[in-house]
Amino acid sequence: MSNRDENDDAEHVGGEVPEGVGPEVFRERLEQARRHGAEHGGHITLQDQSVYLDDIDSVEPEGEGHRSRVRLRNGLIIGGLTGAAIVAALATVRYRRRRQQ
Repeated sequence: MSNRDENDDAEHVGGEVPEGVGPEVFRERLEQARRHGAEHGGHITLQDQSVYLDDIDSVEPEGEGHRSRVRLRNGLIIGGLTGAAIVAALATVRYRRRRQQ
């Protein structure tokens, strides 16, 4: 298997979501981080885009599926986000907060 194939596989690996947990949980957590982390200059990376929490206008469901989209204050929309991508972004915020304390 080449490196390209390994990287492609790694990008598509999804974790299991506990029964009864829907995508709205991840959207709500990102909204909470946006409200509480913006004043500290917190930023996250979504689809290779560095985004300040203060620049996030809303986090919304995308279509009928389990994916989400983030609408920024400048009108840019970052779509197709999985719960795993949101969790990873939030983990970096928590990590940075702990390191600053």
